[in-house]
Amino acid sequence: MKRQKVLFLKENYVLRVLKSFMVAGLFVIALLLILVHKIDLGLISGVSKGVFFISAPLIHTAVLPAEGLSYAYKKTAEIISVYEENERLREENGELFLLKDRMKALQAENAILKKLLHHIDVPNTRSYTARVIAENGNAFANSLIIYLGNAYPYIKSGYAVVNAAGLIGRIDIVSGRYARVTLITDIDSKIPVVSQKSRDRGILAGNNGRELSLIFTPLLAELHKGDLLVTSGIGGGLPPDIPVARIKRAGVDNITAVPLFTPSDIEVVKIIAYDVLPDPETAKELE
Repeated sequence: MKRQKVLFLKENYVLRVLKSFMVAGLFVIALLLILVHKIDLGLISGVSKGVFFISAPLIHTAVLPAEGLSYAYKKTAEIISVYEENERLREENGELFLLKDRMKALQAENAILKKLLHHIDVPNTRSYTARVIAENGNAFANSLIIYLGNAYPYIKSGYAVVNAAGLIGRIDIVSGRYARVTLITDIDSKIPVVSQKSRDRGILAGNNGRELSLIFTPLLAELHKGDLLVTSGIGGGLPPDIPVARIKRAGVDNITAVPLFTPSDIEVVKIIAYDVLPDPETAKELE
């Protein structure tokens, strides 16, 4: 009985010791966990702060150039974009100015063509427009070079060439889409004319200058300064009643006239197709 009691007491003591160790062990483990946790937090915090204070200036120094480069890149891109936009607008403005100038030129040409169509209207004829591309005015010849375009198959030598004011010359030579116009001021030009007022006739001859000579007039012709001379239509070479010149001086032996045009001002002309041939007598006078 005593032996059993002793064994029970021993077992109980061991159990108490084991329980105490277990409690102590748990306490130590808990304490260690707390200490580890505190040490970890402090260590990490200290290390983090140390790394931050050491690395922050380096990071800042490294970041500043990158930020500067980024800012410069953005500004450069903006400048390039603005420059490209200005160039585009400049090109568009240039195109608009060209279109505006072209429109003005077309309007001016259209106005000239309207004058040609309505001012010089010759019945029973065909007419074609042509553009003046060159002028030749010197002591030896007075002529124009014109571009006929698609009208060239229908143009013949001798056809009348007019502008809004009146007769300027006749077709001399046709070469492909181009033709030479002998002006009425040329020394080889002789145009049968009549005074619109008195109906007195004559031949208007050029002399390569700005003045024309009226020859072969009737002895008692009533011609005065300012009288308008028009084509007579005699001989069939030219249609009648086309304005040609105005008398400048009406002397007994010397009658002069001035043409109704200035060669340098002519840009577009009208060609009048008139296929009536001159009679032999008139043709002989015009030689």
